[in-house]
Amino acid sequence: MKTDRTRRDTDRTTGTGSGTGEGSGTRSGTDTDLRRRTDETLAFLHEARTATRLGKRRSNAFVLYCVALGTAFWLVPLLIAAAGAGRRGEWHGSTSGHLLAGLPLAVPALLTLVVVHAARGAVWRGPVLVDLPTVSWLLPLPVLRGPLLLPRLHAAALRAAAIGLACGGVLGYLLSIAGSAAWLPLTAAGAWAGTAAALTAVAAGLLVERHDRAVARNAVRFQGITWTLAAGSAALCAYASLRGAGGPAGTLALWSGPWGWAAQPLVAAAGHRAPGWPAGAALSAAFTLAALLFARRATPDVPEEALRARATVASRVSASVYSLDLRQARSAARATRGQRARPLLRLPVPRSRWLIVPWRDATGLLRAPGRLLWAALWGTAALGLGAAAHHARPDGQAALCAAALVAEYLAAAQLTEPARLDSDDARRSANLPCAFRDLALRHAWVPCALLLGWLGAGTAAAWSAGRGTAAFAVLVAAVPAMVAAALVSSYRGPVPTHLLVGAETPMGNTAALQTGLWYARGPLAALALCAPALVTADRAREAGAGHIGWLLLVGAAGLWWARRTAHRLHGAPPGRPPRHAGRRLRAYLITRLK
Repeated sequence: MKTDRTRRDTDRTTGTGSGTGEGSGTRSGTDTDLRRRTDETLAFLHEARTATRLGKRRSNAFVLYCVALGTAFWLVPLLIAAAGAGRRGEWHGSTSGHLLAGLPLAVPALLTLVVVHAARGAVWRGPVLVDLPTVSWLLPLPVLRGPLLLPRLHAAALRAAAIGLACGGVLGYLLSIAGSAAWLPLTAAGAWAGTAAALTAVAAGLLVERHDRAVARNAVRFQGITWTLAAGSAALCAYASLRGAGGPAGTLALWSGPWGWAAQPLVAAAGHRAPGWPAGAALSAAFTLAALLFARRATPDVPEEALRARATVASRVSASVYSLDLRQARSAARATRGQRARPLLRLPVPRSRWLIVPWRDATGLLRAPGRLLWAALWGTAALGLGAAAHHARPDGQAALCAAALVAEYLAAAQLTEPARLDSDDARRSANLPCAFRDLALRHAWVPCALLLGWLGAGTAAAWSAGRGTAAFAVLVAAVPAMVAAALVSSYRGPVPTHLLVGAETPMGNTAALQTGLWYARGPLAALALCAPALVTADRAREAGAGHIGWLLLVGAAGLWWARRTAHRLHGAPPGRPPRHAGRRLRAYLITRLK
């Protein structure tokens, strides 16, 4: 503890000491010795890691080459096509008018989302990320942390600034196309807003990493606050896009904090009224600089436990991504987040064994209210896309119908998380009085009930308001199929080895394509079978019995597929004979006797 305190004090001072006499001389000598030892250690590591450093540079150069190639072949042609469409007036209409009218409220909310996302991600990664050898061998040594950790903070800030500059510039350019304004001021203002938000996000992530112990003690509260901010920002973005936000509300949002100060140049360049926007830009620059200086000062004080935990989780996530085990990567990242110890609402324990699994699923969802919120948002998006498909042109109806079904599947996937947990860890269901093939079907009860209730309520509200369409009835009938597709994805298990090997073809190896199709086989099959019914019902302006019957048949087939997938993955629980073993033995004996 004394060595750590000495290292932190030395990182903050210049080494001259604050007192006189023997104490000052002793501290100065200690500081000089720490600096010399740190310089020698870093010089040795610089020589020892020459080959590793060259390999990382080659990897980074290859990544930059791939990004530049993708930008040149995909992003630039899309921007050129968008510019041509803007000159022809194809981007000008009621939708673009709503988007531009809501900029004073939408841009600050969007920048808030960026900062909140960085703070949430810092719980498991953080801007200062070291590798496991550094954590295990270098940090315990009596060396200064500043020269070791500050280069990583600088690299994270440079990466964030580059990404924010590019994304903000593209956003400003697209706004100039939609509003027929000069592209250079809007692009520059968007680049500034993106850069300021990205650097502020780095400072926020470092703050979370520095106070890792406090965040861990209040993990549930921290997650609740970030979820509230994220949901509020998303709701403000949606409201501004649909209704616009000018006048006092927009001015209040622009002066509400750093997120509004950074947005003022972009809003002013788009033609909105932003009084005093140069002062807001100056405040944004001063706040960003102060946040970075504060983050730089707090970097040596990042606890060693926080660095060790983040290095471990990052290595697990990287290994899972390289092995294409995305579920394991997500589980490793989510293991650092807090979980509510008690559900929001206590459900009575059922007396029937048939209700044990639904009761446990409902309790698990009540302990993770974020999933219920996301399911509600995705279900609402499905209804909104279905309503938009009803009023769209014939060439765009198919895309909107497919998007509505994808949103419905995402809502079902949020509600089938208990099934995914049982699939990843078979011990959670070892004591349940049912086989895994039956367990998969019981996991469908709660998602179907919740999704049917939400979509049914939305459909009833739309019909009562006189805005109902045939697509709503089809979406409600497609709930079993989407839940079954989510259960198939929940019980898919690890990727088979032969898919990772692939086959060599003139177009390259097929491993990536085969793996992607294997991961998405459940939702792809449900989408391919349900989309034609939704499109035909939307074009016919009515949902007939044939459409509903077909969707229910697809749902039944999907549930049978989920049941078979669960049985193939886990089979019968250990220590329990297969079901109907007596009947099979009797049939075998009769056959042998004959």
